[in-house]
Formats: sequence, C-alpha cells, structure tokens
Amino acid sequence: MTAEVAIINRSGIALAADSAVTIGRDRVWKNSNKLFHLAPANDVGVMFFGSGDYCGLPWEVVLKEFRKKIGKTTFPLVTDYVDNFLIFLDDLVVPDTPLKDLNRLFLFLNAINECKKAMTEKGTLKRRAQLVAKIEELSEEAENIPILFDGYTRDQFRKKHSKDIKQFMEEELEMHVTKGMHSHMITLCFERARRAFKSPTETGVVFAGYGDKELLPVVVQLCVDGELDEKVRAWQVQEENMNTGETSSAILPFAQADIATLFVEGTLPQNIRFTEKTLLGALDKKTDDLVDDYVPDAEKVVERARQKRANRAMVKEFTKNFKEFRNSEFIDNLMRVVNSLPKEEMAAMAEALVEITSLRRKMDSKLETVAGPVDVAIVSKSDGFVWIKRKHYFDIALNRDFVERRSEKYQGEIDNA
Repeated sequence: MTAEVAIINRSGIALAADSAVTIGRDRVWKNSNKLFHLAPANDVGVMFFGSGDYCGLPWEVVLKEFRKKIGKTTFPLVTDYVDNFLIFLDDLVVPDTPLKDLNRLFLFLNAINECKKAMTEKGTLKRRAQLVAKIEELSEEAENIPILFDGYTRDQFRKKHSKDIKQFMEEELEMHVTKGMHSHMITLCFERARRAFKSPTETGVVFAGYGDKELLPVVVQLCVDGELDEKVRAWQVQEENMNTGETSSAILPFAQADIATLFVEGTLPQNIRFTEKTLLGALDKKTDDLVDDYVPDAEKVVERARQKRANRAMVKEFTKNFKEFRNSEFIDNLMRVVNSLPKEEMAAMAEALVEITSLRRKMDSKLETVAGPVDVAIVSKSDGFVWIKRKHYFDIALNRDFVERRSEKYQGEIDNA
C-alpha cells in the first residue's frame, strides 16, 4: 500500500509519494520508487500505486522502456501521453513468467469465491441452484460497467480461458462441476474481464503535468489491471484539467486517502457511512415500533413500506445537507487558500499530507503501509519538472560515472535510479 498526493492550482502541480512496499502479509520495505519524471523532454510526472508490477515487470522498468521509446517526442496534451503509454503497453512483449497472468487469474478466482459464499444450503442440488442464481445476479450487475473490449466475443473468451475457469471451480467448490455451472461461470468471468472491473492486483497510474499546448496543469488517473489476450486492461478513473475552467485548484489523494480526506473535509468517509447507516437503522426501528403499535394489521405492510421509503429520503436529504455543510465550513475555505499557494508551499503541503498519513499508520496498524522517505516534485509550465526531495539508493558523490552516463544519455537529466 501507499499514500500519494497531487495538489494542483494554476501555477503548477505538487506531487508527493511515500516509499513503502508491502511484501506478503507481514513485511514492508521502505525504499520503493513511486514518483518519476516521464522523460527529460517533457513536463510530465508519473506516480504508481497498488500493485508494484505489470504482468511480472516492475513498473519502474516499464516506465523507463516507455521513456526510451518516446525519446525527445512531446505531445500537445497530457491525455496524448496517456494514450501513447497505453499503446506502448499493448505492444510490450512481456516475458512469459508465472506472474504474467496473475491479474486475470485473480479475476476468475475472486468471481468463483464470491459465488461460493452464496452456497449456504445443504444438499448438492440446492447448492448448485444457489451458485447459478448468484452467478446470474453478478453477471447482471456487471452489465452496468463500461466495456473495454467492444469486438471481443464470449466464444473467443471461452476457447482460451474455459479450462482455467473449470480447474478453479473444481478446486474451490470441491464438487462435480456440471456443464451448466461451467457455462454460467464462463459468462460471469467474460463479462468482468472485458469490462472496467478491478481485480485485487490492479495498479493506479497518475500522469500529471502539461502538454505542449496546455498552459494550465492536468492530472489524469488510470487503472491498469494486467492483460486480457495480450491486450492491456486499462481505463481512466478521473481527470482534473485546469484548462477547462471548471476548477482552479484541487487536492487529489491516491491509494490510502482517508487521512488526506479528513484534512480536507473535516471527517472520514467511514464516519459518514456509519452515520448514514445508524440514522437509517434508528428511523426504521422507530417506524417498525409505530406501525406495530398504531396501524391496523390489514394496512401494516403498505404503511411500513411507505414509511421506510420516507426514511431513506430523509437520510438522503441529511447526506446532501451534511455535504453542503462540509463544503461551506471546510472545503471552500481551504481551496481558496490552495488556489493562491506558491509552488514551494504546495510541495510542503503535499509532503505533509503523506507524512501525517504515515504517522497515523504507524500508530493504528501493525504494518507501516505508508512509510519511508517522501519523494516530492513540482511540475510547472515555467520550470518544468523539478525535484524538491528525492531519495537515492546510492551516494551520488561516489558514483560520478553514473551522472556522466545519464548526462550523455539524457542530455543532463539524471534518471530516477
């Protein structure tokens, strides 16, 4: 896990990322690189969070191969860099290692285990019926998710992946897998795989900076989730573009965003969810008591349903009013200040948000999932990409030949080793 922050206003973008990487369940290393300059010729920074590799290749290796490919080429828009990066991933020949298909296999395995939880009855026939019903329910839900691969058919998917799916089903369900069960599960896995559905091993990728024709900064967040039949599974999560005039400043936390959200909004997202759930529960209990005590038996079902609809409307109105309160009392005041912050203050603020998240994790978690040195950079139209704080795993003074090699290769730019 990790914590990363982008703070953006009209003068530039501040980027900050911690250095922790979790290995297995109980070990954390604190020297991982997650923030990079895309290439010397452009004004774009890149951050990674989530899974540390793409189909078994470390993201640092992938990005530096992309850097070689684009060389001194620049693009008019930040979204053009994003598009070319995705084309590069599509064309990238990944070594055939056991990790290459990890995202896809996790996607299948999670679907099977999710359906397995619905098998609560005793008796094989009843359990199979429950499984099929759950598969159909999840397949229906998946249809609301945007499609990534339009021309990709179920038959193409079945020919290539049915064997893996059946093997997983036999191992996880510990029962004979019928053709019907297998066919339904293929449909569910197909619908999820061809759509913007996350596996547990996806990676968040953030591009932040300027295209040649952009005078104000842009931040684009992607989700990259492995490959499906040699094609990258990736989609855009959000875009913050100052050039559209819709906003003049923003604080964008990534990965472990709860503490940054607390700083900005004055409360945690889980506190809001708990309040909504508790309020609705109290209203529904009061409704049940009143209906049981005062409503004739013949009218109880209708009246109970009517009152509970009203309860949900009240909670929705409360949530809306609470959001307006947070905006007026916390967010608007803060964003007015962020709007006019100089670049160095933005950098200090971004670093502080990552540091306070790290401190919180040190206190409330067995694993320091946010830890290590914080890398900080500023990207501006006037100065380009500038490091404010940056770690090295070696002493630059002892490695002058490294500096010379990089100077020759990148015309003075020291690569993030």
